[in-house]
Amino acid sequence: MGRPEKPISRELKSNAQLAAFLRKRRAVGNWTYEELAEQSSGLSRQTLQRAAASGMTVPSWQVVSAFIRATSPIRETDTELDRTTKKAMDLWRKARYEQRQKTMSRRPEPPVLALVRSEADLAAVLVELYERAGAPSMETMERRAGGLGILPHSTAHRIVTRKTLPYTLAQFDAFLNACEVPMKRRAPWHAMWARVVGLHPTALGSELAKLYAPTPPEGHTRPITDTPNTALLIKAA
Repeated sequence: MGRPEKPISRELKSNAQLAAFLRKRRAVGNWTYEELAEQSSGLSRQTLQRAAASGMTVPSWQVVSAFIRATSPIRETDTELDRTTKKAMDLWRKARYEQRQKTMSRRPEPPVLALVRSEADLAAVLVELYERAGAPSMETMERRAGGLGILPHSTAHRIVTRKTLPYTLAQFDAFLNACEVPMKRRAPWHAMWARVVGLHPTALGSELAKLYAPTPPEGHTRPITDTPNTALLIKAA
């Protein structure tokens, strides 16, 4: 195994927890960093070592994900690997959040969703959501949103820098996709957004039904109606 590793730096508590998680994963399989580098195309031994060293620098998710895959034993099932990857993602997001909180200008504490009433409140909770998601790149946000044009990376950037807001339900839901908010946890988010833009709960339910309606089979079209999509007509103040 070579020389013993240096003690984990405790400068960032969450990053130290991530490093400990990665070290334990490596130790279980008795892997050397050279062996891990061979399993991780394009990653060096030094890069993998730094990922498990902690400190003020949080490794990229790509490096952490590669570390997890490289230390996956043959006997590990896909379900077990998924569970480990989700745990690593949770630790990584917390580390990223703590790092950015310490290195960026301090932001006011955002209100809880139930108390959000204004556009300023909405902007604050969306920035907090983005930060809690690990502050992904704008290109990653666009990809996660569901495809080209649904949440352009330029629009995502304007939202997370508080220069605009998602004023349509489709775009707001795309932002939730980009921040990987689980479907089962979206109800309070949708209710909050509707409250800020002035959409009645009944209308919100109707718009959500349209948004999540299954795509018609190829060769079939939905009937044209005279009813406008009210949520998509809401304009910025």
